[in-house]
Amino acid sequence: MRTPFLLLALATACATVPEAPPPSETPAPPPAPARVWKQPRAVVVRHATVMPASGPAIEDGAVAFVDGRLAAVGRNADVASPPGAEEVDGTGLYVTPGIIDAHSHLGVYATPSSFSNDDGNEATAPVTAEVSAEHAFWPQDPGLRRAAAGGITSLLVLPGSANLIGGRGFPVKLHFGRSAAEMRFPGAKDALKMACGENPRRVYGEAKKTAPATRMGNVAGYRQAFAQAREYMNKWDDWRTKKEKKPDEAGPEPLRDLKLETLAEVLRGNILVQNHCYRADEMAVMLQVADEAGYQIRAFHHALEAYKLRDRLAEKNVGVATWADWWGFKLEAWDGIPENAALVSQAGGKAVIHSDSEYGIQRLNQEAGKAMWRARESGIPVTEEEALRWVTLNPAWMMGVEAVTGTLEPGKMADVVLWKGHPLSVYARAQRVWSDGVVTYDAATGAVEPSDFEVGDSVANAARLVASAAPAPSLEELGLASRCDAGKDRACATPLPLAKEACTAFQGVTAFIGTEWLKEATVVVANGKVHTVLAGAVPTPAGCAVVEGKGRLLTPGLIDPLTELGLVEVGAEEATQDDVLRGDAAKQDVRAALQAADSLNTASAVFPVVRLGGVTGAVSAPKGGLVSGQSAFVTTDGTLRQTPLAMHLNLGRAGREAVSGSRALVLERVRELLFDAREYGRRKADFEQRRMRDVAASRLDLEALQPVLAGRLPVVVRADRVSDIRAALALAKEYGLKPIIAGGSEAWMVAQELAAAKVPVILHPTQNLPADFDRLSSRLDAAALLRAAGVKVLISVMGEPPMVRTLAQEAGNAVAWGLPHTDALRAVTQDVAEAFGLDGGRIAPGAPADLVLWNGDPLESSTRPVGMWLAGKQVPLTSRQQALFDKYKALAK
Repeated sequence: MRTPFLLLALATACATVPEAPPPSETPAPPPAPARVWKQPRAVVVRHATVMPASGPAIEDGAVAFVDGRLAAVGRNADVASPPGAEEVDGTGLYVTPGIIDAHSHLGVYATPSSFSNDDGNEATAPVTAEVSAEHAFWPQDPGLRRAAAGGITSLLVLPGSANLIGGRGFPVKLHFGRSAAEMRFPGAKDALKMACGENPRRVYGEAKKTAPATRMGNVAGYRQAFAQAREYMNKWDDWRTKKEKKPDEAGPEPLRDLKLETLAEVLRGNILVQNHCYRADEMAVMLQVADEAGYQIRAFHHALEAYKLRDRLAEKNVGVATWADWWGFKLEAWDGIPENAALVSQAGGKAVIHSDSEYGIQRLNQEAGKAMWRARESGIPVTEEEALRWVTLNPAWMMGVEAVTGTLEPGKMADVVLWKGHPLSVYARAQRVWSDGVVTYDAATGAVEPSDFEVGDSVANAARLVASAAPAPSLEELGLASRCDAGKDRACATPLPLAKEACTAFQGVTAFIGTEWLKEATVVVANGKVHTVLAGAVPTPAGCAVVEGKGRLLTPGLIDPLTELGLVEVGAEEATQDDVLRGDAAKQDVRAALQAADSLNTASAVFPVVRLGGVTGAVSAPKGGLVSGQSAFVTTDGTLRQTPLAMHLNLGRAGREAVSGSRALVLERVRELLFDAREYGRRKADFEQRRMRDVAASRLDLEALQPVLAGRLPVVVRADRVSDIRAALALAKEYGLKPIIAGGSEAWMVAQELAAAKVPVILHPTQNLPADFDRLSSRLDAAALLRAAGVKVLISVMGEPPMVRTLAQEAGNAVAWGLPHTDALRAVTQDVAEAFGLDGGRIAPGAPADLVLWNGDPLESSTRPVGMWLAGKQVPLTSRQQALFDKYKALAK
């Protein structure tokens, strides 16, 4: 769905070209893959919990597969071992079908991001049905190896959504072949990528000043294209008729048109239409277009408003490929709700959780789990089998291959994943992945074949994809007798009613006190502060609201250390963006005097959304330039707590862009700025009397840098590459700065130096790709490696403001890749507060009472907040998304 629009990196995301025959009513079957992948030895996995997706889980189950096909699935005692089979002990593990992503751009938007790898959109005309993702697919994309580590065995690689009709999608079986042809899913039909809504209008109407510029123009473009395709079919049919009856009068065959030939195959049902579309009204229009033209839409993709039209979609047998909870990045994505997939399923439709992301594809199992739990909390009874089908059988159906993959049933392809941890958990890790019975990933050794781009040191380090998980806390360790399951007991996930008392006493709760969990605790909050934290029962002060804590956990509110929360409302709407400068002002590289607090929208609709993720506070920071300006600390009720909080400086690529030069120029400019600011601080009288040479910034900027040079105000330095991180450390030493490294993709490589300098690092734990040449050594266990070296790690989403609500999931993934659970929780609470000099992030007498009451492990996707207090005042856990769900949970008849 990628477009060139930078803010929406997600928005509008060479094999041998076969010699196609002339168009006919009975075209050749889909081309066979150029290579057959053969299972070297029979395998049987025993004593595992088998989740076949075709039915309930089988305890003490077994799965046997031979020659790339499933031979037997059932109870362990009922499954015989094939001759010579490898016996895999699955005790305590889980087995599922291979995960399938129905919407990916891997291989066509490959990493590292570069002009060379940017092949997703043929944005030269609104209709480019003649092109195919297969012909741009790069089999060496490092993202394909990461996808295998996430349990992916098949994926549908689509062109981006810049165009009305972007071209053919390519069905992939995830083996590591030398060409796209070697990785083609055998027997699968091609797809046709279509897109409606904002993207084609932006790319053509806004950027190129040509049609389509409106949604009216979009629809006219589809109709015209298929009308031409119908005429093309008729021309060929007429010629064939004449050729058969009167060959001498038939004349030469019509000229082939690859664009219309593709659309003709759509009309014949030989290519499956995958239609990018967000709004319900546009989906309704596209159904009309399809009826008029005479084709079937296989699925709407993204489809964030599908829940509003779910009855029609089920009736038309049109699938929905969507996200668990990704919305808000543009206005047509503003009405997404986390119950979308579940409501579609409940209506009898085929729902799919897709990624449209090189990162999200690695965790589709988690995303399915998230969507299941949010549905159960809203009273929609989604089973684990159905949630698993969202990433297995249903995407197989969207690709037209459900007869051969997507479930664990004898005779189907041996696409199998062995998991440690429940597959729908944030802590789940694939231990071994088989595609057609061939191992593609093993947790002990990594992907079976590295990308050519990552041979050498990368394979030994970042690209190896091998790390031990840290243990998740047990129920007993958390002081819980059982796990809250809203599907069985909705009350355990129901938010507490709002209390108005100024004093609150939590009784019998398990409280996180920074280094451990204090069970059966009493925590009293009064006058906006934590008053008492004691083990055991304590008499409740008069006038306090009493909160029963049994079966619940109390933590400090989560804090995201680097966001645009309150500065950006809708990512693609410039009118709602106050995080960057524009026009001529954007040429100003030093903006030290700018304060995020002056742009803060305290009534942002995003605040209530992120509260639902247990987030009570965030560092809201400006972007752009060499020195971006000063951030502020804001709580998620819109209260500005502290400003200025930190200064923000960009090194690396962002710094180079700001000064239009090299890294050397970046550092020269920074040194000159800091030197002049120091001189200004010493010689203010000379400055006022113009007895100083010209300086590198304005008086306001130089004044704003004084607390930075005095070490009173931290400076957040955006740096990913090792050389840039070392440059930041050198600047800090030379000028007495108090740095915090942000990004830090390669910080693990200089962990000892960071630890010695006592410099914290803000990480986005799930960003593990060599996304660009500053981040070639990114890895999933970076947080664990840094913490083990003694570096204070702060965890951030570092993305769109609505996604701040997924902060706990980011921390949970850090645990899955080795960061101790207690450290992960501190990385989103106390350690953030300490790094920025905030008085908070802890449950201790005198600390601000920013608290969250959870119904389970805060980092697990099955958990939700049931109560939240900011400065001791209980705040609502509601949002406009919940209002939308309430409006549409029952459709008008």
